[in-house]
Amino acid sequence: MVSGVNGVNGVTTIHVQPPKEYEKYEYMVEVDGKKQIASIEKDPKGKVTIKIDDGNEVKTIHTDYKGLLEFNKKHMPPQKIYNSKQDDNANKEEELSLYGKFMRNLALASMYMANRRNSMQNLQMINSQNDMMQNQFIAQQMHDMAQQAHMTAVQMTTPGMGII
Repeated sequence: MVSGVNGVNGVTTIHVQPPKEYEKYEYMVEVDGKKQIASIEKDPKGKVTIKIDDGNEVKTIHTDYKGLLEFNKKHMPPQKIYNSKQDDNANKEEELSLYGKFMRNLALASMYMANRRNSMQNLQMINSQNDMMQNQFIAQQMHDMAQQAHMTAVQMTTPGMGII
């Protein structure tokens, strides 16, 4: 018996790595005032090959990714964006400001209504407390008057307690 087998019949473990891709694309550039086609190839190691074809001859530039960025800055024509709609940026800002004002006013109105509702509830509570206190006061006065009337009646019905 063999312990710790590293391979079968002399074959060892093979590590498979995913293939590295080359990037290729073409676009128009302006070199020395002439429109030309630039073919870009990026290899997996970070090297970039730029081939510029003006129809007569092909120029090749070997660089890296930073060089490609600089090449694009120098030679890419500015992109023109055409819009079929009217430019409404000013209107959008105005609409946004109107929307912001509307939302602010709505928030203020809701706060005002909440404060008013709370103050009305507080006022109702104060009024009900005042009513209860007033009712207690009236009840106390009626009790006092009844007590006084009772005492007067007791005095008048008790012999010898009449008019002095």
